[in-house]
Amino acid sequence: MSPHPGFLTTLLSLVLIPSLFAGYALYGVMTVILVIALRHGELSVLYPVIALSYIWVAILSVLIFHESMNGFKIAGIALIIAGVAVLGRGSQA
Repeated sequence: MSPHPGFLTTLLSLVLIPSLFAGYALYGVMTVILVIALRHGELSVLYPVIALSYIWVAILSVLIFHESMNGFKIAGIALIIAGVAVLGRGSQA
């Protein structure tokens, strides 16, 4: 893509670049699944599960793309896990 793509160039790249198309397609599928889950589940249970996706992205980016894991990322992951644990304990009471 050029540095300043137009609308048509951007639209064509969504269809012609397989990895970009796959990413948007997966995002669409996950959005539909989330809507279905929100219809049948409790928001207070589902949102902590959604928050865990940030942890999976961080872990998979290290394993697949060999990104570095620094102290700030580890601290962020620990905070997310602590927050989900607190929310989980609150829904049991």
